[in-house]
Amino acid sequence: MAEILVLCTWWEADYWEKDRVAPYPTTSTKPVQHLKNTLPLAGIGVYTKGRGKDFTSQPPCFIIIKNITENQKGEPQFDFHYVSRMQGIASSTFLNEMGIRNLFFGVPQEKVLPFLEKLDITPPPEWQKLLEAEAPPFPSWQEWIGKHFQDTLETISNTEYEDRIAEIFNTLGFEVEQLGHKIIGEYADGIAYSKDFAIIYDCKNRYNYFLDANDKRAITKYVQHAKRRIGEQRKIEKVYFALIAHSYDKVANISGIEKETSSKGFLLTTEALLHLLFKKISLGRLFLLTDFEDLISNQVITVEDVKRVYRG
Repeated sequence: MAEILVLCTWWEADYWEKDRVAPYPTTSTKPVQHLKNTLPLAGIGVYTKGRGKDFTSQPPCFIIIKNITENQKGEPQFDFHYVSRMQGIASSTFLNEMGIRNLFFGVPQEKVLPFLEKLDITPPPEWQKLLEAEAPPFPSWQEWIGKHFQDTLETISNTEYEDRIAEIFNTLGFEVEQLGHKIIGEYADGIAYSKDFAIIYDCKNRYNYFLDANDKRAITKYVQHAKRRIGEQRKIEKVYFALIAHSYDKVANISGIEKETSSKGFLLTTEALLHLLFKKISLGRLFLLTDFEDLISNQVITVEDVKRVYRG
């Protein structure tokens, strides 16, 4: 029988109600290490109390755990997708029934499902099917790209992250001018050139990245400088800018940068970039860089967006 991963928090009253990466400082992944081989897996987000906050009356949430990683300190981070609230039950009631008070823990589905049925709570279909399917150790597309690139989602240094991103853009068919740690001075981390357009990109090797005022000023400066040089040396008129991070805490407002640089920008997740690599390998000559521009929008580009543009 499948195991359900329960995550607890007292940070916010609606913490589980949006997709994000949940960090758990000063803890270890050892208690749930075995669950890495069953991803994606069914999860439940529960509210607790601490530091003067008490959210135990809030209903638990059905969530889907997409990935389990560790930061540079070896502390666990759970990348999850919000599905829905449980109606008619408080988090405290759920935890009392489970009888476990850890910050996160696995529990057999045969302990959870009968309890939910008794309360007339029906799990959402997309959540329920994870308990019924035999999940492979890794999604098949990740096997295609190999461990070298899969490690981009794990704990690697900022320098390694920049190098991997440059390698991915190069493999996609771009001509890559890697800057960042490769040269002295204040520059974006790289520029990816195609025949018809260029992308000035900056790497943010972190989860829940938030674009603050300092980064906005720096990126504006990077783009203005690089765009002038691209126009003079390459005669490319269509120039975009991109931020690349594991995930974003909020959808960053890049309109100010767009206005000051007269360039369209976009936000890309590491996972989406890796999925582009998979599409390049699997589609071969049918993978066209001209289609890449169909991905660009003011929202975070996800794996689903890549699937939509690069079908097959």
